[in-house]
Amino acid sequence: MTTPWLRFGSVCALAAGFMTLGPTPAPAAEPGQREVLEAAGLSDAPPPSGQTVPVPRTVLGAGVDLLLIPDSTADRVMAFDPTTGNLVDANFIPADVTNLSTPKHAFAHADGASVLVIDQLDDLVQRYGGGDGAYIGAFAPAGGVNTAVLDNATGGAYRPGGGNLVVCVQSGGNGNSVAEFDSNGIFVNEFIGLGSGGLAGPFDVYFRAADVLVSSINTDQILRYNLAGGFLGVFAAVNNFPQQIAEAANGNVLVANFGGTQVGVIEFTAAGVLVGVYNPPGVGGNRGVYELPNGNILTTNGTGVYEISRAGALVDTKITGVSGQYIERVQGLTPVELLGFSVE
Repeated sequence: MTTPWLRFGSVCALAAGFMTLGPTPAPAAEPGQREVLEAAGLSDAPPPSGQTVPVPRTVLGAGVDLLLIPDSTADRVMAFDPTTGNLVDANFIPADVTNLSTPKHAFAHADGASVLVIDQLDDLVQRYGGGDGAYIGAFAPAGGVNTAVLDNATGGAYRPGGGNLVVCVQSGGNGNSVAEFDSNGIFVNEFIGLGSGGLAGPFDVYFRAADVLVSSINTDQILRYNLAGGFLGVFAAVNNFPQQIAEAANGNVLVANFGGTQVGVIEFTAAGVLVGVYNPPGVGGNRGVYELPNGNILTTNGTGVYEISRAGALVDTKITGVSGQYIERVQGLTPVELLGFSVE
C-alpha cells in the first residue's frame, strides 16, 4: 500500500512539474509513483492508438439512453450502449483540448438537456450540449476556476429529489471534502465536511436510497454517510485506491479498484461484506464500473473499456487506445436543440 503522505504529499509537486504538458499524458511512472500520478489526474496511460472508429458522429434525438465514458487522453466523452456495452459514438462530446485536460466523470445536467463533465486538472465542472456536444461554458464553480472551492475534482452526483450538485475535492480550500453547488453552479458549502470520518482523497460519491458512499483513496476505504452528509461509519476497507462506486441489480455494491491486492472490480453486499474480486489478466488499473443487464461488468482503465465476468474472465474488449474513466448512464436526455431555447 502506498502511504498517504506519499500519495498526496507528492501530488502538488508532481502536478506542478507536469502542468506544462497540457493534455499530453505524463511519462510512464515507476510503480511507486503510479498512484500519485493517478491521484493528481496525470495518467501514465499511452496516447490513443489512432484506431479507426466505425461509428460516425451523430446528432442525437430526444430520449437517448447511453453510457457516457470520458477519454481523458483525447479530452472527449464517448458513448456506449447500456445493454451491450458496445461503442455507439467515440465523439459524443468531441475532443476539446481548450476546455478539458483530464475529464473524469460525465453525467446529465439537472435540466435534462445538457451534460456536465468534471475535469480533474482544469478544476471545473464544464457544460456541453446534449445533442451536438458543443461547449456551453463552465458550470461550477460559477464564475470560473476557484481552487479555494474546487481543486483536483473527480466524481460527482446530484443529491436525490432534484437536489444540488456535489463534487469530490482532493486539494485546495475544500480538500478532502465533497463540495455542494446550487442550480447555478454557485458554491453552497461542503456537503461532506473536510476530513469527515477520516475522509482523505474522496474519488467518487454515490447516493443509495438511505445513505451515501464515498471512496477515500488515502485511507483505502469506502466511507458511509447519511443523506444530509453526516458520517455513519466505514462501509468497507479496500486494498487499495478505490475509484468509482456503483450498485448492481441485486443491491450489491461494485467498486472499481485501481491497485493493490484487490485490483479489479470488487463486489460487496449491500452491508459491506466482501463477495468477490474480478480481475482478468491484462486489465487492471480499474477506474470505472457498471453492471450490464447480462450480469457481466463493464469496466475502464488507462488502456480501454472492457466487459468482464464475475468468474474473472475478459468477455469482450469494447475499445482500446483510450484512457477510460467513470461510467455513467444517461437516460431521456433531450438535446437543447429540440427544446426551442438556449442555455445561458
